Amino acid sequence: MRPPLPAPVKKAFFLSSLSTDQLNYLNIGLMLAAAVAAFVKPFEVFLFVYALLGPLHYLTEISWLHDRKYFTRGRNDYLVLVAFAGIISIIDMGIVPGIPAWLRVAVTYLAFGSALVFVLVSKAWPRLVCYAALVATTGLVIRIDFLQSLFSVLLPTIVHVLVFTGLFILVGALKNRSVSGISSLVVFGFCSLSFFVLGRAKPTDDVGGYVQKTYLVFAQLNYSLMTPFSQHNLNVPANITEYVKYINTVLYHSPTALAVMGLIAFAYTYHYFNWFSKTSIIQWHNIPRPRFIAVIVIWLASIVAYAYDYRFGLRWLFFLSLTHVLLEFPLNHLTIINIGKEFKTIVSPEAALRRPEKA
Repeated sequence: MRPPLPAPVKKAFFLSSLSTDQLNYLNIGLMLAAAVAAFVKPFEVFLFVYALLGPLHYLTEISWLHDRKYFTRGRNDYLVLVAFAGIISIIDMGIVPGIPAWLRVAVTYLAFGSALVFVLVSKAWPRLVCYAALVATTGLVIRIDFLQSLFSVLLPTIVHVLVFTGLFILVGALKNRSVSGISSLVVFGFCSLSFFVLGRAKPTDDVGGYVQKTYLVFAQLNYSLMTPFSQHNLNVPANITEYVKYINTVLYHSPTALAVMGLIAFAYTYHYFNWFSKTSIIQWHNIPRPRFIAVIVIWLASIVAYAYDYRFGLRWLFFLSLTHVLLEFPLNHLTIINIGKEFKTIVSPEAALRRPEKA
């Protein structure tokens, strides 16, 4: 039996009094607001919310996961994920030169697979067998282009903020069987597709020099997502010329590239909105006062770092950002498992009646 949560900070949060239906309708409004903002100013909106809401999201989610033992079976499983985040940070930030690019893919794959082991397996020997299977399949992962892009770029970014957010909405809608829940899922899907269905009537020419220069560090994600449309191959070093050409001539002018950028801006903006709106359900704000103060202080320091130099802010928060993604992996796996269980109860309602209630 897990120990009770620590004494919360006594704060008056308006959102903590919302019902599930009210929260769903609020989130529909937040989805639409995020989509409109991302359609009008995708680059600027993304950079703004990433710097302002991103750090607070990392800190509060890690705190929330910590109080729930990171949804793993082992007491110190989370330390393995933190170690993986540290290795990836060293690779990405170039602290140790000469590390091959495939190592980042391998480490991310091992982290994602290990998180599933932490959720399903508790005994030592079965875990060792699972780890051996993960290591054995790593060589296959680093040889397949799609899996390289998935684990090196997509999983910690767009999959985290868009796909898993959609799965969280889906599992909530399935559990509650409410009109508001299904409606929020439909609106989320519509907003995600709207950038490709509606699109821009003409390319944007109003992206300032500062925004262009600042966004370059994120452009690899856009380039990867454009692969199905323009057959880019990010994994071939010889194509670096094509990549530079893409940045200079495609990113700010191609209708498809702008649709991809709109999707990215919407996904990140609503991902943060969704987290902070769920006060009444997940109680992320119920934390000890000293931790609450520490979160606020680090958040404000992060905003100052971004204001001083955006790239400095990214380096300052890179490890924290990546750590919160990896620590969420066990919850992502549990969400997928619970979706399967909910679909099973829909297909076989009598199974739900036989299943005992769990806290």
